[in-house]
Order: sequence, then C-alpha cells, then structure tokens
Amino acid sequence: MIRHVFAWQVAPGHDNDKIIELLNRLSDEMDFIVSWSVGKHVGEPNENGDPWDGALITDFASWDDLERYSTAPFHMEIVDQLLPMVSGRVVVDFEVDA
Repeated sequence: MIRHVFAWQVAPGHDNDKIIELLNRLSDEMDFIVSWSVGKHVGEPNENGDPWDGALITDFASWDDLERYSTAPFHMEIVDQLLPMVSGRVVVDFEVDA
C-alpha cells in the first residue's frame, strides 16, 4: 500500500474550511483511492513548533494508482484552485504494510 501525505499552511486571507471542502471533492471523483482522511490542526503551537494548518492522508493500492491520482485532470484542476489558498505545502509518499 502507498500512503500519500499532503500538509498545508493557509495563505493570509483564505479559509481553511474552504481548502478542506475543495480537497474533499477529489475523493468523490476517484473511486480507486483506498482510504481518505483530511482535517485541520487543532490546538495552539507549543514547544514542538508551529503546526501545519491541515493534512490530507490518502492510501493507494500501488505506485501506479498514486501516479494516476497525481496526474488526473480533475486533480490538476483542484491543485490550480488550491495553490493561491496556501502559503506552504509539503508532500510525503511512502510504502506501508497493508
């Protein structure tokens, strides 16, 4: 199984709930996603550092499915809408035992 983690920081003047709504549209369109979890950070910064504002965690059956997701035209449309709404983003992809 392949896990894809996407975390973001909200750009000034934008709404984290709108980002989550936009991201959730992806899960409705792509039936090959094994699991989907998205949420916003809860709590204040502490000694661990400044948190990211939210994260999306998705699982795929294979690297090919992750590539299919990443290059899908609908995904690219969502990314184009998302980019002005975030000031920072990070992605990590890795294999997990199923």
